[in-house]
Amino acid sequence: MTLSKTYRVLLLFVLWTGLSWGQEFWQGQLQAKRLLLEKSRVSSTTDSFFISSPEYYYKRLPLVERREHDSLFLENRQFNITIKLSDVPDSSFTALFTNYNGKNLVYFRQVNGLQPHTYPQHPRGVLPYKSTDIVFTGKETGIEYGGTLVIPKHKKHYPLALLLNGTGQHDRNYTYSGHQFFTVLADALAREGIASFRMDDRGVGNTTGVFQTSALSDFTADASEALNYLKYAPDIDSGFTGVIGHSEGGVVASKLTAEHADVKFMVSLSGVGVTGLKILDLQNTAVLKAHKLPDSIVKLQMNLYRNLFETVYRNRQPDSLESQLQQEVSHWMQDKSPETLKAINLADGRDQTLVYRFYNSAKTNAYKEMILYDPQKYLPRIQAPVLVLNGASDILVPAEENVASFKQNLTRAPIVTTKIYSELNHMYQHCIDCNSEEISTLDEVFAPEVLQDIANWILKQYAQVDNK
Repeated sequence: MTLSKTYRVLLLFVLWTGLSWGQEFWQGQLQAKRLLLEKSRVSSTTDSFFISSPEYYYKRLPLVERREHDSLFLENRQFNITIKLSDVPDSSFTALFTNYNGKNLVYFRQVNGLQPHTYPQHPRGVLPYKSTDIVFTGKETGIEYGGTLVIPKHKKHYPLALLLNGTGQHDRNYTYSGHQFFTVLADALAREGIASFRMDDRGVGNTTGVFQTSALSDFTADASEALNYLKYAPDIDSGFTGVIGHSEGGVVASKLTAEHADVKFMVSLSGVGVTGLKILDLQNTAVLKAHKLPDSIVKLQMNLYRNLFETVYRNRQPDSLESQLQQEVSHWMQDKSPETLKAINLADGRDQTLVYRFYNSAKTNAYKEMILYDPQKYLPRIQAPVLVLNGASDILVPAEENVASFKQNLTRAPIVTTKIYSELNHMYQHCIDCNSEEISTLDEVFAPEVLQDIANWILKQYAQVDNK
């Protein structure tokens, strides 16, 4: 007995493409980790389940189906995964998800495939503003920049804020662990009648250029190009444009505001107010303490780190930097006991790993410019109103020292408003442990009270301009 030609062609097509008869997907999210449950029908009567997660590094792991009483269990014992459902998946359901990190209830909804992260603050539905994606070419840099211009819908002319990303290579939404920091900020501003523009970093999205060789001066040039372009955007009050910068973006904001007369207001979100050498000291001390290390260990490690920071700061011959760092570490280790070296993770040749990692960071243009940053070259030149904000639990830009330096050096700014928020981390989330690892696990993207304070302050400055 032979197969018909039609059936043979169909069978060949199914085998060649690897397609199943039908697929359904449900997506859930546990903190910042997405879970995609897939049901694939491989025959008219047989279903197979799979689990995927980019954040957990699951790639279509097969799940074995098991029923017990009124519950459906989907399991992968190799990865210690269990999904417990009350019944077969519907359009949405809540399941008990278990893996090596413990047990959690996760809400799943039906989707067409893997979707972006979702958080309660991410805007959705019909919005009271217009978002337009834009690409323009910088006249001085020659770089193409991609960004999103958000314009409220109530009247014709709006104050505009240019949003500046923090450290690292980011998209225009300033996305970290799925949290869209600047999307939420732009949404909050637009609802209060403030336009905004957010932009992809070099080498990301629709922006060209090379990020890896870029530094503060390059990012300031990028911001300047955006500001010059936005002067001519319709519905923008070109007489009142300003900048909002976060972390390293706050440094760029300080430089830009000092150098560009068109910046009429500046908001520093955890911007660096001290020297580059000082912020490295404050930051590393705070991070070590956040990991609950004994004071004796923190003191030892910071003694070594300060020597390395000073070595980079003094170095003017890049070709000799690696050997200088190696010499500094070797010299520092000479009088330390084996127990001490083991306690600070420098035993068994691990000092070489420290030198390698530190050198690869320190040799970059971005690191060199940051460690040489001196706020006294810029802050005293700023003549626009300035709002300086920080989280009291920020371990990356510790609040007290940085805010105090802004106050001391903003001598020509007509208005200087500062505020430190209790229990907020570097990303302006209400935190518990307040360490770097916790940031991605929090559902909050941006503390609402900070969003409101930023909008209120900008509108207050704008009203004063209007009344003149």
